[in-house]
Amino acid sequence: MSVLWLLLGLLALIDSSESGNWGCYGNIRTLDTPGAACGVGRRRGLNYCGVRASERMAEIDLPYLLRYQPVMHTVGQKYCVDPAVIAGVMSRESPGGSVLVNVGTVDNGIGVVQDPGHYIPTTWISESQLSRMTEVLTVRIKEIQRQFPTWTPDQYLRGGLCAYVGGPGYVRSTQDLSCDFCNDVLARAKYFKRHGF
Repeated sequence: MSVLWLLLGLLALIDSSESGNWGCYGNIRTLDTPGAACGVGRRRGLNYCGVRASERMAEIDLPYLLRYQPVMHTVGQKYCVDPAVIAGVMSRESPGGSVLVNVGTVDNGIGVVQDPGHYIPTTWISESQLSRMTEVLTVRIKEIQRQFPTWTPDQYLRGGLCAYVGGPGYVRSTQDLSCDFCNDVLARAKYFKRHGF
């Protein structure tokens, strides 16, 4: 009987570690982040900032992002990126699906562009768009890995997120790992991880 309990315990441990902390680029559960800058929260009608604001914005976006959850898992497995990080980027870039989406290069970075003169509104983000977004993020992370081979996986993730919006030359030292985009995305990703992503 005790062998059965031991096996069941091991299976539960294996299952929780696979679904809870996966991805090749750091463990978002253990990353500390100050969350969103105050300006980000104000744009969404919040009069506060930090992790509280990031989590509130993630909470607002959760119903919208739930429909993409299966695609995020597929893309996450393909690129070895935690789906919660993908959800965090989507939430930051396309809050509640209310902006115009163009996944492409923007000032040496990539992301959502809010320019009605050049892009058409998108009501559904395709798997190929999510793949492209995630691929660019992993390219940025790998650039940081090559540039700073002694850094930790968590630092690579932070650097990749900062380079994702700032371009490949943005990160020059560990002092550049605390950009607002990274801090906000990681706080949102932690929220999404706690909610099944």
